[in-house]
Amino acid sequence: MNDMNRRVLFVDDEVNLLEGLRRQLRRKYEVATASSGPAGLEALESQGPFAVVVSDYNMPGMNGAEFLEEVHRRVPQTVAVMLTGRPELSVAVSALHQGHIFRFLQKPCTQELLEQALDDAIEQYRLVSAERTLTAELNAKNEELRLLNEQLEARVVQRTALIQRMQRFMTDLNGIDSLEGVADLVVATTADMLASRRVSLMLPEGNREYLRIAAAVGIAEEVKEAIRVPVGGAIAGRVFAESQNIVVSEPDEMSEFGDRYDSEFFASIPLASTSLVTPSGPVGVLNVSEPLDGRPYSTEALAQLRAIGEVVAIALCNQIRLRERNEARDATILALARLAENRDPETGTHLERVQTYCQLLSQVLVRRPEYARVITRSFIETIVRSSPLHDIGKVGIPDEILLKPGRLSPTEFEIMKRHAQIGGDTIRSIINQGRTQDFLQMGMEIAYYHHEKFNGKGYPFGLAGEQIPLSARIVAVADVYDALTSKRVYKPAMPHGEAVAILREEAGSHFAPEVVDAFFSREQEFAQLAVSLADLPEAQRAEPLSGETPGLHGAAGGEEGVSYAFARR
Repeated sequence: MNDMNRRVLFVDDEVNLLEGLRRQLRRKYEVATASSGPAGLEALESQGPFAVVVSDYNMPGMNGAEFLEEVHRRVPQTVAVMLTGRPELSVAVSALHQGHIFRFLQKPCTQELLEQALDDAIEQYRLVSAERTLTAELNAKNEELRLLNEQLEARVVQRTALIQRMQRFMTDLNGIDSLEGVADLVVATTADMLASRRVSLMLPEGNREYLRIAAAVGIAEEVKEAIRVPVGGAIAGRVFAESQNIVVSEPDEMSEFGDRYDSEFFASIPLASTSLVTPSGPVGVLNVSEPLDGRPYSTEALAQLRAIGEVVAIALCNQIRLRERNEARDATILALARLAENRDPETGTHLERVQTYCQLLSQVLVRRPEYARVITRSFIETIVRSSPLHDIGKVGIPDEILLKPGRLSPTEFEIMKRHAQIGGDTIRSIINQGRTQDFLQMGMEIAYYHHEKFNGKGYPFGLAGEQIPLSARIVAVADVYDALTSKRVYKPAMPHGEAVAILREEAGSHFAPEVVDAFFSREQEFAQLAVSLADLPEAQRAEPLSGETPGLHGAAGGEEGVSYAFARR
């Protein structure tokens, strides 16, 4: 935790109390003080930001509830705590329920209790800051995409002579959601519009040290795979490095290019190579050769090539930015999910395994007629992206329960079960702020319902059958299989065969039968993945696990035994 996240502002009209707090807490926190609400607001402006603001209630001029409400209005990410010994608390309690105050402490307050409240508030500040950072990054990426699209539209308008021929091309490009799809469309369209037998689209690789052929027309597959053109070398490499266009119409013009790395795909003259340039630099090279009429490329044809290149550059940049944004988003989702998982040092690569299992189950289920229209490629991508959020609610479970190595008491078990409600509520609060992305919606469903049972005896809502969202039904099987076959602080790993027996036994009661059927249709793949993705040292992976698995059956008595073990994951 960095120093910025340890900054705490105490506001109280008792100067001696403030000095005492400063002495008590200065080794652990960076403490600032103010003796009134207005002074606190001034400190907030001149000395901020602060992770936590702690205020007394009864103060002259501006009471604590008014002060903390103003703090929330000015810096909503700062966490507010009220510390007071006066009984007039109706306003403060009202503010607590409205969400302005994170924690309410009664004077006198022990140093241990105060530090625990501050640590909890700092962790809340960190989570809120992470969510705001994610939102800012996504907004920034969206703004980049918006600006690039505006540039695309402006350039197309300037070339009115090409609008009709380019319109369909642009429409098709906008309908493609992958870099590979864009590349294939580009070479096919360019070959048609410039009436050429050979077209290649080259993209940088190897830390932009060389170009490879991403897609081509008229070039053999083995040649396409083998070609690597150094950036700055030959024709295409120079076009990329210098963001220029090169046109060769006569054989004697080739002498200036020296050693050739590209003769296998520039097999004849005339030829043209154009750089695909965006405001941030080149993103690729588009090459054409062997025109059907055998004549040098006309001025009109070269104008078309440049127009295509400008459109393609923006489309490629959009796809690259989109991929980068998605990768950043996915990495942030996984990082946030690990805030819960990493509190348990033995969860290892649990999140990655659950993602892999969910993908495999979805790919099987899509073959069933009733799911053919439900489980789309987008559904599969989203469940892989969202499944790590299933246990994010564990951040709200105390360490003494989450990390307890032995059996949980019934009371502790009930507290453990709250993580599903906490996780779902957390993601719902983000959605209620207007973030309606599919991965958040599915992440909320998974967090809420992955502990529901098919027979209606699960938690937190007691949903049954198809009342449980499909995504949660899939995650339930993936998560439980991993929980059973992985070592945890409260149990050793269970052998695959025993885990399979439990899934079979619980089909139709705990688990959706069709999801369990999907599991068994690919059982050997699950067994292999459990070994290859295991957290065990390599020397142990080939050895079958055996013996009793304490803490599973009967850990909480009767039917709750298996549920107990599943809730611990």
